[in-house]
Amino acid sequence: MENKAYIEELNTWRADMGERLRAPYSWLALTGLFWLEPGANSLGSAPGSRVQLPTRAPASAGSLHLANGQVTLRPAPGAALSAGANPSAGEHAVSGEIRLHDDHSQQPTFLFWEDVRMLVLKRGERYAIRVWDPQRPERQSATGRVWFPPDPDARVTARIERYDPPVRVLRDDIVGIQQEAEMYAALYFEYNGVHCAPQAELLDDGKYYLLFKDASAGKGSYGAGRFLTSELPTGNEVVLDLNKLYSPPCAFTEFATCPLPQASNVLPVAIEVGERYE
Repeated sequence: MENKAYIEELNTWRADMGERLRAPYSWLALTGLFWLEPGANSLGSAPGSRVQLPTRAPASAGSLHLANGQVTLRPAPGAALSAGANPSAGEHAVSGEIRLHDDHSQQPTFLFWEDVRMLVLKRGERYAIRVWDPQRPERQSATGRVWFPPDPDARVTARIERYDPPVRVLRDDIVGIQQEAEMYAALYFEYNGVHCAPQAELLDDGKYYLLFKDASAGKGSYGAGRFLTSELPTGNEVVLDLNKLYSPPCAFTEFATCPLPQASNVLPVAIEVGERYE
């Protein structure tokens, strides 16, 4: 790829990443992550509500009941809540008690009050409600993504060592809950003379998805690590464009539950390309 064309493509990709960060229901629109207790959990804008909604919402919109790994909504009269399995397909008014399917379900239930969106998260044995508010001022005022200068030489070719069957690993997330993930390959590459072999997940389109932490973490890049999606593999090789390393949601909000890289994905080299963090 010619450098000029490559830089143009990279800058377009980076601009798109910045726009998506400011989308109405992006990470910057998160206004809360509320852990549920067994039994009833109050929902509304009143001070002290277990699940706190923006002040323009009703003081009491109902309650969320957690029992036996299920979350049930009991709406307050006149709360004007609605629900749907897919935000883009619309939602229907909630007229009575309904079960809310969590984000690990095939069809999670999105709950709405006007433009405020809610979703049940399952993390280990714990459950939480994530709340988005597209009117949150921080969505427009945030600096956004900041990048190291492009380096065409940071497109590296990795050798693929596939796992059959996939390797299951346990890794912590940023809120201290351990999660299991499936690794489908180790990707061997060299950067600045240092050999690296992070493990990778596999996406539905055949690309690899990596979370790793390099020696620039906390000294130029986000301290907990960065994400990267590979190009499509060719045989036993795949291109990793390290200029497209990007920070996880936790770099922009305290209301995300980002995974942390396992030991195999802590790399002994500073990769000072991709997204910066200051």
